[in-house]
Amino acid sequence: MESDTIVAVVTPPGEGGVGIVRASGPLSGALAESLFPRLRLPWPSHRLRHGDLVDPVSGRVLDQALGCLFRGPRSYTGEDVFEIHCHGSPLLLEAVLGTCLEQGCRAARPGEFTLRAFLAGRLDLSQAEAVLDLVRARTNAGLELAAGQLTGWLSGRVEPIRVELVGVLAHMEAMVDFVEDDIPPQADAATQDALRDAGTAIARLLEGAEQGIVLREGATLAIVGSPNVGKSSIMNGLLGQERSIVTAIAGTTRDTIQESLQVRGIPFRAVDTAGITRTDDLVEQIGIDRARSALRTSDIVLAVFDRSRPLNGEDDLVLQALAETASENERRRVVGALNKSDLPPRLGLQELATRVPGARLVECSALTVGGVDALRAALEEAALGASRHEMVVSNVRHQDALRRAGEALGVTLAGLKAGLPLDLISFDVRAAVQALGEITGANVTEELLDRIFRDFCIGK
Repeated sequence: MESDTIVAVVTPPGEGGVGIVRASGPLSGALAESLFPRLRLPWPSHRLRHGDLVDPVSGRVLDQALGCLFRGPRSYTGEDVFEIHCHGSPLLLEAVLGTCLEQGCRAARPGEFTLRAFLAGRLDLSQAEAVLDLVRARTNAGLELAAGQLTGWLSGRVEPIRVELVGVLAHMEAMVDFVEDDIPPQADAATQDALRDAGTAIARLLEGAEQGIVLREGATLAIVGSPNVGKSSIMNGLLGQERSIVTAIAGTTRDTIQESLQVRGIPFRAVDTAGITRTDDLVEQIGIDRARSALRTSDIVLAVFDRSRPLNGEDDLVLQALAETASENERRRVVGALNKSDLPPRLGLQELATRVPGARLVECSALTVGGVDALRAALEEAALGASRHEMVVSNVRHQDALRRAGEALGVTLAGLKAGLPLDLISFDVRAAVQALGEITGANVTEELLDRIFRDFCIGK
């Protein structure tokens, strides 16, 4: 770990009620004394103190502020940390930062506070990455996932597997090195059971991998249908606000309207498309072409039909477009919505099921209170692909490491079954151990650390 003292503004840019400047390193204690010279010494640890914040060079009072000194190792970074809580003026924060730099600190690099926390053993690598996920969370579900990972949920499951495999690897290498002793030259049943158990545990962690990506990154949603079936009303109902223009005139939406929305904690990038119909209007045709493009590229398609009338020729065009684009996006899932359930029915779920096989079908009303609740549940199920797992691995890097570890164990077991020499098989066990260590930081390179922490904001 570097021995210099770093400093940064840790609150977001712009005006605010409070702004915070944080320093970490050996100069933190001296910084507290020089910036708050009128407070009695010694500075207590982990206690906020109020006083005049002074520029040590000019003696000018910069602000009435709070200072808090955290003596290491009981601090975020494990080092001495000093925080200045002053008024959130950008000019004031810039002045305080400049004063700290004049006192011998240097400007922190992106993520350097959290990197120091990792290097000091305050956080493992998966917890450090959870800090960034927590800051960037866009939904309650993403926030919960990041908070769970920050508490050590993932490392608490990965590290026991890694430690068990380290023991297996040591035993296998001993069997190779000391074959003349009493250690049997082949993997015993207990070793094979340990390898299978580790593979099973990894597979369980990967069960909700796809859900983790959706909860963290979101999914794209295309709302399609023939003109005047209520696509825009449904968009507004899901948003909880009037975003799309709604009239009784067919063809009101002539272009795609994009909006971010949250459905049961899942972020969607929704596209309200023009009604698919036959037209000679050039502008309307461009909108329809864009609707078909959204059909091809979206993760989820919400196909809307009017429950108060039978299917007509324009609905047939929508159904045909759904069928034509299915092969272009095999992972796409379809939700069929029978809208206008507040009106007398002339189209039923069973009839629609025969026309849209495999789709999740619901009845809804965009104009009644609670009318889109069933639709929200169907969209959640379509996005997640199954019932929601309580905790999932949401980080792509972690998923990749788990898959590599699982594949290495699969090769190991196949090699044992084929009777390959243990010195060859042990390389695959070592690869699994290495992959799991990349998650917790037990095995990590400087290049990997640089790649992870460069995405952090300065000050975290």
